[in-house]
Amino acid sequence: MLSPRSFAVSTLLTAALAVPAVAQVQGPSSSQTPYVLPTAPGAITKSILTVGDSVNLKPDGVTPYRMVGIPDGLGAFDNGDGTFTVLMNHELGATSGVPRAHGSTGAFVSKWVIDKSTLAVLNGSDLTQTVQLWNGNGFTPGTTSFARFCSGDLPAVSAFFNATSGLGTTARIYMNGEETGAEGRAFAHIVTGASAGTSYELPYLGKFSWENSLANPFASDKTIVAGTDDSNGGQVYFYIGDKTNTGTEIDKAGLNGGNLYGISIAGITAETNTTSIAPNTRFNLTNLGNVANTTGANLQTQSVAAGVTAFLRPEDGLWNPLNPNEFYFATTNAFNSPSRLWRLRFDNIADPTLGGVVEMLLDGTEGQRMLDNLGIDKYGNILLQEDVGNNAHIGKIWQYNIATDTLTPIAQHDPSRFLSGGANFLTQDEESSGIIDMEDILGPGWFLLDVQAHYPISGELVEGGQLLALYNPSTAAAAGVPEPSNVPMVFAGGLFMAGVWLKRRHR
Repeated sequence: MLSPRSFAVSTLLTAALAVPAVAQVQGPSSSQTPYVLPTAPGAITKSILTVGDSVNLKPDGVTPYRMVGIPDGLGAFDNGDGTFTVLMNHELGATSGVPRAHGSTGAFVSKWVIDKSTLAVLNGSDLTQTVQLWNGNGFTPGTTSFARFCSGDLPAVSAFFNATSGLGTTARIYMNGEETGAEGRAFAHIVTGASAGTSYELPYLGKFSWENSLANPFASDKTIVAGTDDSNGGQVYFYIGDKTNTGTEIDKAGLNGGNLYGISIAGITAETNTTSIAPNTRFNLTNLGNVANTTGANLQTQSVAAGVTAFLRPEDGLWNPLNPNEFYFATTNAFNSPSRLWRLRFDNIADPTLGGVVEMLLDGTEGQRMLDNLGIDKYGNILLQEDVGNNAHIGKIWQYNIATDTLTPIAQHDPSRFLSGGANFLTQDEESSGIIDMEDILGPGWFLLDVQAHYPISGELVEGGQLLALYNPSTAAAAGVPEPSNVPMVFAGGLFMAGVWLKRRHR
């Protein structure tokens, strides 16, 4: 007779032999298996929550608090008690869905508490409880309907607090904006501290079709925020403000009262499908001044007149954690046109107005289609997500290594769900989004991301989608951890990675 230990080993080996080298795991709180499947050897995807899933009730004590559709930008922080919090944009139109905690329908940010060891979801709620809107001279409370929150960013504390001078705020502030045409607004959502649950409009950052709002994490008395205008002929902007130690949290953070700048590339007024960048091409920051009371239409007119470079739909961006002088962004363009990855290398981020050098790292001929969201680890790997734009193409997640200039696919959407005729077909209009590095919370190699499944659902949910975890072996190997460091998290909800566990146990 097998001993209990031998029986367990035998069972685990049987499970391990039944699955390929890559694995998909259904999490304990998700009603569905992962919408994204790994394609790189050693990669893992695990579903965390799927649209319609619920783990608790709304404040009325009766209605389930459900994951709503069109999930997009994400942020996450460790709660210090074995759980972490995820902030999730929902890219709803202003009239879609049901009234949220702040009083109106439309886009919102949900907040989820998740167990670190199992990825079981423990609680869900709305982040925003009150809204402060710009009235031309200051802020007044409102119940605005937000429209289409796209990418999001929860910057490091150092982005808004300079420990050396004591200026700024240590409150965590989640950044996003409305991708809703020329009059889209930027917002700061206070996550922690006495003002938690308050969302502020950020008029000094400008109005345009916001894809993302990304604060540089370099500790300084200056606050630097990149903004990408996701429109044809859209611009890449940088807001520069000054931190204080008085006023509201956004005053302290330096998000009020600054100037807006647009990047102008020497010799290039507008990106085209044939644009190329010569080595050492310079970019300058063109000062557009105080734009707090400037309409989006007028900002566009001023930008063109000032020679700010127009791009083919600037999408997500990111700051390099290894080099605060470097900002990366993607242009999505169109399905049959080149989608590109760009790098701005500032001469000195302490004075970004000096400008720097621009490079086109991917020119659109490498195989990627319609790049959208970006994430980066601590080792020079950028993860790029495709938005297929309702084309018959299975959207992929790519890894670009900065040092080696190589592009590699690591995951793709489930063909059975997103290829017409598939056994579990939902729609051919899918996109993954929101990818963020989770090393500091879940261990090296782990990322969070979500999927937008663009098929209609009536009522509160609006469309489909899912929150997932992704294990990227390249990131883990660069960190010196060649196998998943959080083994219980992989097992929870399934035994797909039993062979990995046994290998670790018998070293």
